[in-house]
Formats: sequence, structure tokens, C-alpha cells
Amino acid sequence: MRKVLSKAGQSTLEYVIVLTAIVAAILFAATQFIKPGVNRIYDETGQKLNDTGTIFANKVGMSLSGLSGTTGGTTGGTSGGATAVAV
Repeated sequence: MRKVLSKAGQSTLEYVIVLTAIVAAILFAATQFIKPGVNRIYDETGQKLNDTGTIFANKVGMSLSGLSGTTGGTTGGTSGGATAVAV
């Protein structure tokens, strides 16, 4: 009877090892192929938000540094900065 239990335990262990290898392969593929795409999307989104903030700041007449609250801001007109470009 012990031999049967031993073989059953061995089969289960083999399945666990194979499943672990498959999960490890999936995780490796995710870090190699999916992560760069996600990082690119975040970078593009951040750049678009930054551009939108610059356009907004130019419309209201202050620079982005004036929006942070560390300086007093400008007294009218437009300050330097990027020009608005239609996207």
C-alpha cells in the first residue's frame, strides 16, 4: 500500500513542478514583451498630459512653475513656454 501512495505523491509533485515551470515561463514572457509596451503607453500618456498642461498654462497666462505655488505667478500676458500645437 505504501508504494501506491508514494507513486501518487510523486505524480502530484511532477505536476506541481511542470505547472511551476509554465508559470515561470509566462512571467518571464510578461516581463520581456508586455512590460515595455505598458511603459511606452504610460510615457506617451504622461507626455500628452504635460503638453495639455503647458497649453492650459499658456492660455491662462502663466508658466507651469507658476502653477506649482512656489512662486507668485505673472501679472498678465503670456510668459515663455511651449507654443500650442494641435495634436
